[in-house]
Amino acid sequence: MLLCRITFVLAFALLTFSGLSAVPERITVLPTEDTNVVLHNPDMGWLLYENYPLDTIPGSSSTLVNLPNETFPEVDAVALMFTWQDVERKEGEYDFSKVDYAYDYWKKRGKSIQLRLSTASLMFWESRNPPAGKGIPDYVREKLGSAEKQVRKMDGVPYQIEDARNAFYQERLERFLREIGKHFGKKRPVTLIDLRGFGAWGEWHSGFPYPSIEERRAGLKAVLDVWSRALPEHFLSLSYSYDPDGPKALYGGPTKKYEPAYTTNYAEFLSYSAFDHALTKSNITFRRDGCGGAVHSNERKLCEEAFSTLSRGPFVCEFLGGYGAVKKGGTNWVNWMIEDALSLHPNYINLLGWQSKDALNFIHERPDLIRRGLLRMGYRLMPIKVSYPAGLVPGKALELDMEWVNRAVGRSMQPFQITFQLGDETGKILNKSEPVTFDCTRWIEGQTYSFRPKVTFRAVRPGKYTLFFSIHTQTGKLITLPLKDRNETGSYRLGPMEVR
Repeated sequence: MLLCRITFVLAFALLTFSGLSAVPERITVLPTEDTNVVLHNPDMGWLLYENYPLDTIPGSSSTLVNLPNETFPEVDAVALMFTWQDVERKEGEYDFSKVDYAYDYWKKRGKSIQLRLSTASLMFWESRNPPAGKGIPDYVREKLGSAEKQVRKMDGVPYQIEDARNAFYQERLERFLREIGKHFGKKRPVTLIDLRGFGAWGEWHSGFPYPSIEERRAGLKAVLDVWSRALPEHFLSLSYSYDPDGPKALYGGPTKKYEPAYTTNYAEFLSYSAFDHALTKSNITFRRDGCGGAVHSNERKLCEEAFSTLSRGPFVCEFLGGYGAVKKGGTNWVNWMIEDALSLHPNYINLLGWQSKDALNFIHERPDLIRRGLLRMGYRLMPIKVSYPAGLVPGKALELDMEWVNRAVGRSMQPFQITFQLGDETGKILNKSEPVTFDCTRWIEGQTYSFRPKVTFRAVRPGKYTLFFSIHTQTGKLITLPLKDRNETGSYRLGPMEVR
């Protein structure tokens, strides 16, 4: 029994082929959507943090150290946190051993890998013995003049800051980032690299106090230029946090919703943190560290502007506060935090709790929100109407008309391929077409998109078949759709097809 509704949309036409009765010229299929199925596709999903490269102490923050038997099946991606100093302790000597260990550990468990890389301080790890997460290496800091480096405090925790305009700093930063690009290339691919290059946690705020806004912009623009130039083949994720060092008016208004009245100084907001310069870089995308309590109207407007270009890499959301602390505010607060993150077009959302046991507790205690996130983040491609000729002549192009929607809040990050197959009623595939490029990278929620592929089948015997289709990446990984009529090979049933 077909799970797709099939309607004949054109008048019946008598065909002159021997032994064939009257059939419609075209068949239109309205595929049946499965609104409850959870999809695990590339470039999207829940994100787990792994701090092993800078923190191997049992009972501390490393997920793999504290939970060696947990595979986190609900999670699609893992982000490895470390700083420049953790890899290059001596000039020109790069030690990726701890990063590689964590990479291999999670890759073997089926996760895609991101780099939560910072070239700025990660604060409290600096005070450990030996220190970790310091940001720039000691040999670089030693070359800075006394006016080019300071120590700041946040909540009583000291961290180092530096003037990014220094020529030696920029030279060594670019060499380090190029080394990152080489190391994490085809053999060790990563889907995203954080651009943590200024201030506390590298989150683009509370950094070096430049003497003027013009000098501040020069420093921030230099950082953006170096990162973008050194890593041209990678998506770089920049935190679009407000900076409390700036005028309070730039982060005025509510943090629960967008209020246009608080964006009259939007241009100044962009200029103060050089976000306007970041928007000119094709490989710089955006993340918001502080969802669920710290996102103001100017930041929401930036998110919408960047997303509307449909040319940015995946957007990322990180929550303000851990799960154990947040749930004390009640269920409604926790629920709203997820909705707040989803309003910012993410392909990835970090687990509430960030890493280790707190993140695992969120998974176990709130499976409803885990499911909610998986149903809404990233992309969720749904064919709502398919029309195709009822008859096929081998060697001649089959022209299809398809209408699609994206049910989720993000976008596909890569063009896919679509292949059509001929099979029997049991779902067994007997023949398939050559793949056709299926570029859905600019498809967003709330729009309908037309796609008209032309495909050719060769060496097909005359007879009655069932038409199927499947979507996959350029490397052959199947893309799952929210459709009910799926066979064991991952193909989706459309309807009858007669080969003449």
